Amino acid sequence: MGESVPGDLGAPTFHDLFREYFGQMTRLAHLLGADDAENIAQEAFVKLHQRWDSLIDHTRVAGYLRATVVNMSRSRTRHLRVVRRAPQDRPPDEPSAEVRAVASWEHQRLRAVLVKLSRRQREVLVLRYWLDLSTVAIADTLGVSPGTVKATTHHAMENLRKHLGDDLGGAR
Repeated sequence: MGESVPGDLGAPTFHDLFREYFGQMTRLAHLLGADDAENIAQEAFVKLHQRWDSLIDHTRVAGYLRATVVNMSRSRTRHLRVVRRAPQDRPPDEPSAEVRAVASWEHQRLRAVLVKLSRRQREVLVLRYWLDLSTVAIADTLGVSPGTVKATTHHAMENLRKHLGDDLGGAR
């Protein structure tokens, strides 16, 4: 990796070139407006290393590095312009304190009712509505038939309606 070119005793090693030019290439990328100048300089050296054995004239390495850094910086700043121009998704509005209080109260109420259900009914509802599993996946998880899952879901929803009232609706 850090060896000079075979037969060329005066050629610098890759390691020598890295020590000599890395700082210059980082500064060049920074001055060209790259936000990740050190990464660009490192990538330029990676590209150089990939071509190291096929280079004919090692005295032109500095020029190759500079050209690579310029092209990569140009590409990076072009990419950043496009990204910054694209509309950003607005973060969702934070729910009000009242909405959070009602949701918390409803959550506590639902948990209190879930405790009243049988273990199997509770498991089926949690797997279906919280983990969003299909009937077949629930059946596989619990080791029962899909028909049993459907019947258990139906009975569990009836029990929830009985305890919570009919404000659950018909969502299944």
